[in-house]
Amino acid sequence: METFAGKQVDPKIPEIIPIIPTMDVVIFPHMIVPLLVVDEKIIEGINNAANGSKLVLLLASRKEVGENEDDAIGTDDLYSIGTVATIMRMVEMPEGGIKVLVQGICKARALEIITKDALLNARIEKITMTDTPESLAPYIKSIKDLAEQIAASGQSFSPDFHMILSKLENSDKIADFILSHLNLTVGQAQTLLEKESQIELLSEIYQLLCGEVEASEIQEKIRNSARDSMNKSQKEYYLREQLKAIKKELGDDVDEDIDDMRKKVSGLELSSESRKEVERQISRLERMAPDSMEATVTRNYLEWIFALPWNIETEDNLDLNHAKEVLDVDHFGLKDVKDRILDYISVCNLRQNGSVPILCFVGAPGTGKTSLGKSIARSLGRSYFRVSLGGIKDEAEIRGHRRTYVGAMPGRFIQGIRKAGTCNPVIIIDELDKIGSDFRGDPSAAMLEILDPHQNKTFYDNYLGIPFDLSKTIFIATANTLDTLSEPLRDRMEIIHISGYTLEEKVAIANQHIIKRAQREAGLEKQNLKLNDGVISAIISNYTRESGVRQLERTIKKLYSKAARALVETGKIPQFNVKNLDKFLGPKPYIADVHNSQSYIGVCNGLAWTSYGGEIIKIEAVLMPGSGKLTLTGQLGDVMKESAQAALSYARAHAKEFNINHDLFIQNDIHIHVPAGAVPKDGPSAGITMLSAILSILTDCPIDAAYAMTGELNLQGEVMPIGGVKEKILAAKRNGLSHVILPTRNQNDLIGLEDLVKDIDLIWVSKADEVLSKVLMPSKKIALV
Repeated sequence: METFAGKQVDPKIPEIIPIIPTMDVVIFPHMIVPLLVVDEKIIEGINNAANGSKLVLLLASRKEVGENEDDAIGTDDLYSIGTVATIMRMVEMPEGGIKVLVQGICKARALEIITKDALLNARIEKITMTDTPESLAPYIKSIKDLAEQIAASGQSFSPDFHMILSKLENSDKIADFILSHLNLTVGQAQTLLEKESQIELLSEIYQLLCGEVEASEIQEKIRNSARDSMNKSQKEYYLREQLKAIKKELGDDVDEDIDDMRKKVSGLELSSESRKEVERQISRLERMAPDSMEATVTRNYLEWIFALPWNIETEDNLDLNHAKEVLDVDHFGLKDVKDRILDYISVCNLRQNGSVPILCFVGAPGTGKTSLGKSIARSLGRSYFRVSLGGIKDEAEIRGHRRTYVGAMPGRFIQGIRKAGTCNPVIIIDELDKIGSDFRGDPSAAMLEILDPHQNKTFYDNYLGIPFDLSKTIFIATANTLDTLSEPLRDRMEIIHISGYTLEEKVAIANQHIIKRAQREAGLEKQNLKLNDGVISAIISNYTRESGVRQLERTIKKLYSKAARALVETGKIPQFNVKNLDKFLGPKPYIADVHNSQSYIGVCNGLAWTSYGGEIIKIEAVLMPGSGKLTLTGQLGDVMKESAQAALSYARAHAKEFNINHDLFIQNDIHIHVPAGAVPKDGPSAGITMLSAILSILTDCPIDAAYAMTGELNLQGEVMPIGGVKEKILAAKRNGLSHVILPTRNQNDLIGLEDLVKDIDLIWVSKADEVLSKVLMPSKKIALV
C-alpha cells in the first residue's frame, strides 16, 4: 500500500546508481512503494546498492502491461526522468525474486544508461526547482481549499487526507502527497514528474483535483438518483402492503379475489381451450401490481368472462295455447309469423335441442315487426333484448374491440347476452337493411357468422378471445327492404314478408290497442269517450296513408288530447263523428282515391303497389293527328315506359283482330298519361291496363269503370304474374270497385286470404283478349265526356 513518509533527510547522491525499471507505476519523491523484482541482473544491481549507498534510480517503462508481453524491456523503453529512491528493506521471496521497499527522495535525469558486466546503471543529475515560496503560496492555498471542499462533501480520498494535507507547508511534499492519492495513468504521472517548475506542477495538480471533484459530484448525483428510485419503489411496496392489509380487513383482499376467480372458473361450462386461456389470464393478474394499468385491463376482462351466462338458460314455455293467447293479445293479424312461431314450439314439444329459427321480418314501417319480436319472447318465456344496427359502420360493433385498445369492449351481441342474463334469449336485430360499411370494415360481413346456425355455436368476439355459443339464441331481424342486403346474408335467414294492414285490420287494431292506450295517456280512463268504426275509418282514409298504424296512433292520440283540453277548459267531453273531425284534426291531408265511376273512352282503372299499401291509378290515353309517335307522361320509370311500348306493339300486331285500320297508327300520335305527375311511378304491372286504354281509343269503345286490373303483358299477349296482390285487392275494395282482373298465375297468393276476397269478384286471366272481352264495352254505350 502506498504511504507517505514523513520528514526525510536528503542523503548525498552518487553520480552513478543502479536502475530499477517499473511497470504501470511512476514513483514520486517521498512515496514509499514495494517493488517485486525477478530479473537477476536488476537483483544483482540492487544488492550492490544495498551494500553501498542504498540508492537506486526508478525509471518507468513506456510499455504498458499486456502489450508485447513476450518482448523484454530495453533501455530505449525507459523514460529519461525518474526518481532517486533509497532502499528501506529487502525480502527474498520463496518462489524466486525479491521484494524491495523503496522511498522516493528526489527527481533525477538519466544522462546515460550504462550496461556493464550485465548490470544496469545510470549516470544521473539531480533536478531541482527554484520557485520561491511566495509564488507558490496562492497555489497551495487553492489546493488546500479544494481539499477542504472535498472533505466537506464527504468525497475524501482517505479518512485522514484532509487532516494530513492541512498540516503540510512544503510545496514538494504537498504535491507528492496528493499525487500519491490520485488514480493516474503512467503517461499522466510521468508528465507530472517531468514538470520543470513547481508552479506548473501545482497548477496541474489543481486541475486534476477539480476533475476529481466533478467526477465525484456526477457519481453522487447518480447514486442519489438511484437511491431516490429505490426509495420510491420501497415506498410504493410499503404502501401496497398497507393497502393489502386494509383491504384484507375490509374483506377486499386481492389474494382472496384471485382464489374466488379460480373457483368461479371451475363452475363455468367452458371448453378446455377456453378454460386454459381464462386461467392463464388469472395467473397473469396474480403476478401484476394491483394498481398497474395492465392489471385493470385484465381484471375488467375477467369480470366480463364471469358476468356472461355461460351455462344459464331459461326454460321455454311450450304451451301452444299460452303462445297463441300472447301473440293474439299483442298483435292483430300477422298469421304467417304467428304460425311459424307455433310451428317451432310444436317441434320443441316433440324434440329437445332442435334447430333454432333465424327469422327476418320484411315490411313497411309501422307494421309491428319489432314489437312482434318482443311478443315472441314473452310467449316463449325467454329474456329479450334489441340490437339496432341502423347506421353502424364499424365491424368492432359486432365483433368487439381487441383488448390492446384503450376502452375496449365486447361487441353489441355479447353485451346484450350479458344484459339478458341467459345464453338463449330472443335477440331482435333491428334495421338490418340500414347497416353501413367504411374503411373500418363491413359489419354485414361480420353478421354472416352470427346468423349462420352452423357457425354461431363458436362465435368469436375479439374482446373475449374465446368462443361463445350463440346457437341457442333466437335471432329475429327486421328490415324494410331486402334490396340492400347481400345475397349470402339473405340466404342465412328465413324471410317472412309482413304486408300492410287492411282497413278492417286497422279498425280492429285501433279498437283493441290504440284507443285504450291513447285514452290512458290522455288521462281520460274514467271518461266514456269512444270512437265508432265510421270515425276510425274516416281517420284512416283521410288522415293517414301508410301500411302500418303509427300515423293512425299519432292521429288518435291527437284527437284524445283535444278532448282532454276541452274537458279542462269547459268541463265537457266532445263527441267525435265523421262530420266534425276536420274541426279537431284540421283539413283532410288525403282525399280518397279518385276512380272512374263512369265509363269513358281511353280511361282505365289500374292497381298499383306502394310502400304504404295499394292504390288506384288512372291511365289515360288519347289519339291525335300526327306521325305515329308515342308520348308518355306522368314521371314514368323505364320499366313502365317499356310496358307501354310493348302494349302498343301488341295492338299494332293484332290490329286486324280488333278491326283497326292500320293507317291509324301511321297518321296519328298516341299520348298516354298517368295522373299525379309529381309522383314517380315504375313497374311492369300496368301492361294490360295500358293495352286496354290504347285499344279503347283505337276502337272507340269505352272501358267499363266497374273493373280494375293489374298484370304484366308480353308480346305474345300473355298476362304475367305481378306482386302486391293483397294490397291491390284492398285498394279496389276501399274504392268500391266490384270487379278485379288478376293474372291466373297469382292465384296462389290468395291462399289463406279467403276472408279478404269473399265480397269481391276476382277475374283470373292468362291472355290479353280475355281482359279486353271483359272491359271493352260496345261503342253504342259510349258516354260523352
